[in-house]
Amino acid sequence: MNTLVYILILPLLGAFIGYYIGTKNEMKRDLFNIVLTAIELLLVITLFPAINDQAIEYMVPNVMGTGLHLKVDMLRYAMLFISALAWFLTTMYSTQYLIKKKNRNRYYFFFMLTYAMTIGVFMSENIINLFTFFEGMSLTSYALVIHDEDKYSHEAGKSYLAMAIAGGLVMLFGIFLAFDYTGTLDIEEMGKILPNLGDIKYVIALLIMFGFMIKASVFPLHTWLPKAYTAAPTPSSALLSGILLKTGLFGIIIVLVEMMNYDMPIAVLLYCLGLVNIFLGGILAMMQRNIKRIIAYSSMSQTGFMLMGIGLVGILGKEGGLALSATILYMINHAFFKILLFMGTGIIYMILGELSINKISGFGHKKQKLKAFFLIGVLGLCAFPGFNGFVSKTLLHEAILEAYHLTHHHFFKITEYFFIIGGGLTVAYMLKLFVAIFMEKNSDFYGKYNELVHKRALIPMGILAGLIVFIGVFPNAILTPLIRYAEGIGFDAISHVVIYSSESVIYSMMSLLIGVLIYQLFIQRKLYVKNKTGGAYFNPSLGWFSIETDLFEPVLKMLYKVFSFLFTLIDNWLLFTAKILADGIKSISNVDIVTSIDREFKSVPLGASMMLKGLKSKKDALKNIEAKVKINEALELDLVQGQTSKLKELIVKGHSKMTSISNSIFLFGIVVVFCFLFVYVMG
Repeated sequence: MNTLVYILILPLLGAFIGYYIGTKNEMKRDLFNIVLTAIELLLVITLFPAINDQAIEYMVPNVMGTGLHLKVDMLRYAMLFISALAWFLTTMYSTQYLIKKKNRNRYYFFFMLTYAMTIGVFMSENIINLFTFFEGMSLTSYALVIHDEDKYSHEAGKSYLAMAIAGGLVMLFGIFLAFDYTGTLDIEEMGKILPNLGDIKYVIALLIMFGFMIKASVFPLHTWLPKAYTAAPTPSSALLSGILLKTGLFGIIIVLVEMMNYDMPIAVLLYCLGLVNIFLGGILAMMQRNIKRIIAYSSMSQTGFMLMGIGLVGILGKEGGLALSATILYMINHAFFKILLFMGTGIIYMILGELSINKISGFGHKKQKLKAFFLIGVLGLCAFPGFNGFVSKTLLHEAILEAYHLTHHHFFKITEYFFIIGGGLTVAYMLKLFVAIFMEKNSDFYGKYNELVHKRALIPMGILAGLIVFIGVFPNAILTPLIRYAEGIGFDAISHVVIYSSESVIYSMMSLLIGVLIYQLFIQRKLYVKNKTGGAYFNPSLGWFSIETDLFEPVLKMLYKVFSFLFTLIDNWLLFTAKILADGIKSISNVDIVTSIDREFKSVPLGASMMLKGLKSKKDALKNIEAKVKINEALELDLVQGQTSKLKELIVKGHSKMTSISNSIFLFGIVVVFCFLFVYVMG
């Protein structure tokens, strides 16, 4: 069996085996999961020499109807590697974090299932395979989001699942259209036909990207993100931000690069959405007081930088190799420092059970190891020279300058300034977070809880911190294979890029200075209120316009009423039709009764006639016959009433079934109608 298949099925089988072991002994289950994820990581690492030369493909027939088509090139391998490493480290971390949590066995079961589905997403070359794993990942990760089973978790899970299902339905509609127009489900083959289809290609591409955009938290489809990240246990939050978010970005890259051949209009759209994400996510992150919500909105903002990179790939076309390399490296780096920051947050929550910076201010002032690891994550995220974030952001900045020199369009010069200011927003909200937790002095925490910061939680953080520094100091160790990959798939040769130049350091310092100014002039003066006990942050965004509650929910309620009215009309029409049929049957039945009686009366037997002659009078004979007719009428009426009663029962059952059908297909109906309208307008 091929190595790709082993990599795919190992966590899938491990989920069931681990669950069984957990019913007997939880310590053995924890050890089993750590060993399993370590083996998976080793398998992925051993795959690198082959991937470094060329892509590997493997086909398993008769799976999912269309066959299971697996492929690993450098893009997919980068996603596989960060997934394998992230799951190994978070599994080790979870054994400490989940000690006081309930339903641990269930958690690890869905934890490993999500791992298998995520691996499937990154290795799929067949669009149906990719969709199946993508939706499976959404369903299994839903169980992680609602793990605590409190009211907030269920609300967050409802938002997460609703968005995932809606995105999946829209994506599936796009896949159906793509198959109808191209006649193939293979991504590479589809990419040879789709770009030549005319305007309908934009309909198909946008429908497919819709689901990916939800997972990537692209504005305005980001509404699930702060709730889900906050509600989920911290190891799951780390994976949601570090890895599952990347499945959305990965899907967008696949659509733009492999299916749409670097289409310019879509690329410009992604570039502009990236700018919106950077600023909206950054501003909302500055407002928050909950650590997880700060990091969640930070993920939304960082998604904007990666979206800009993806957009630049399409804008630059064959010269977009540097942009592609920078984007992939940004995705890798983001996974490392975001998982590290979430792990640091989890340690604080394990000890204090609190995440508000107003209540934990000064907690980490004397926690030197935790403070050092968290600081490395902050510096990586803020793109400080010497850390991994600086490398990817510098390369992305170079790609923006390349777009400006290629097109001479001032739009890119303006967006360069926005890019630098966006970096300043990152510095501002992370400065707020780090200063509040680790720099403020609070005697209530001095000398306390040090023994509760265990090595099992610190070791994964130390590994991630080491990788952040390593990539910052030796960027070519990862950048060289990525550049070789970009050139291998058809991009023009990339000239030598100097990462640590005076210009790149100056740009980094500009963002740093802007961030410090925003922190001092806005956060400290406008968001911090001093009082007798010291001071506290407040969040003015709580009263702002909410896309979910003020837009999505009212629109969906209106659509529900409209579609309910339409489905009610359909129900009533069916009932009216059934009533007409019933009346017709009743009329036919009455005619049959009269005919039957008339025939019976006219065909009285000869013996009966002789008996009638023997009666005393005609009057008695008529009374006798009338009585017979009444008996027949009563019998026939009972028969008709019985038939009518059964018919009414069938009608009631039919109405009940139609109503339930209406309710069950309501959401799907909305999606299909709007997709058809979209196809009609755009096509």
